[in-house]
Amino acid sequence: MKCFRIVMIMTASLSALFLSVSMPVRAAETPPGEKASAQEERPVYQVRFSGPGLLVYADPALPQVPAAVLADQTQVQITEGPMDSLVRVRVCGTEVEGYVDMRYLKRSDAVVEDYDMYTYEEMEEDIRALQARYPGLLRSEVTGTSADGRNLYLLSIGAENAPHHILVHAGIHAREYSNPLLVMEQLEQCLDYYDNGRFMGMSYRELFANTAVHIIPMVNPDGIAISQFGEAALRSPDLVGMVRACYAYDVAAGRTQSPYEGYLARWKANARGVDLNKNFPFGFGVGVRAVQPSYAGYCGLLPFSEPESASLGAVTLRYQPSVIINYHSMGEVAYWDTSESRYTEINRGFSSYMLTLVPYRRMGSSGATGSYLDWIYSGDSPVRSITFETGNVECPLPAGQYPKIWVQHGNVLQHAAWYASTGL
Repeated sequence: MKCFRIVMIMTASLSALFLSVSMPVRAAETPPGEKASAQEERPVYQVRFSGPGLLVYADPALPQVPAAVLADQTQVQITEGPMDSLVRVRVCGTEVEGYVDMRYLKRSDAVVEDYDMYTYEEMEEDIRALQARYPGLLRSEVTGTSADGRNLYLLSIGAENAPHHILVHAGIHAREYSNPLLVMEQLEQCLDYYDNGRFMGMSYRELFANTAVHIIPMVNPDGIAISQFGEAALRSPDLVGMVRACYAYDVAAGRTQSPYEGYLARWKANARGVDLNKNFPFGFGVGVRAVQPSYAGYCGLLPFSEPESASLGAVTLRYQPSVIINYHSMGEVAYWDTSESRYTEINRGFSSYMLTLVPYRRMGSSGATGSYLDWIYSGDSPVRSITFETGNVECPLPAGQYPKIWVQHGNVLQHAAWYASTGL
């Protein structure tokens, strides 16, 4: 194999390599027959979202002068790890090995793809495919059905009787549909590394034996379908009528000046015009912005009146998670407390830890208005939680926002699981 002594420039080949050292970083010594066999069995990963290139280091003692720089779409195979956020890789077709940041690698045959618009149907297909690829590791459960007949899924990894539990949920607001893609990709990454990764001195298998992770990837599938495809996405004629009535009300009340299609793209509520993040008991009905069903801001007739909020509440009560990650959009800010929270002090340390990973602006607390955060902070079970608002432009977020979001949040799930397991 050729020794790379100068920087190579990528041309037509998607797996082009840029090197900036006089000698390559060499692979560990292995009998030739064993090396070839092992290499053939390892999945291939691709570099992505790396901008000017992914830095390769000769050893994990960072920082240092990079030994090589890999262009996007360069193909590699993982030879060790991940170890925390680093993996040791071999560049396909070369003798080059070194350590890179795991967040910039994705399996070439990954189940969860980087969709411009991640739909309910794609999520269902991905759940089935992940269960087939990782039998015994991923548990899928339907916890309810939406008003328009879509399943409400709960996905779990780790020991069912683990001493600690964390809950992650996304897509409670319809137009924030980039976040279900994010949490599904976080899940697949942990499954992929379950048997060969290490984090904070523990194997992934040990980490998730101590802390079970429960993910509700799409709290509001009906609303997401409306935001993505308009009223044609609804199966029920009655719900189509409800959505049209919402538009008439919001136009008459001066709550929107958008044409109907643009109004639906900005939809936040479920298919019955209820803002699910105002449908929880603590502070219910306080400061409502809509007095009847609407695209946003209507709390519903009663707390937990909606199947989606009732399902999320039931899962929360069932597992009593000590750590909860809530994904919303937009603004690159983080909410961590409420004025009436019973758990401000224990949550201060957790939120500070998470904000060292994701450099979002910390937001101050406010009074209760029936949100999920208000409810969990008013309960009898101590809980640490943070709400990440991904993206920095108006929702729905364009696909170009996702690369930055992934790099910011690519290893949040592992850190949350570790934090829960340590009891800090």
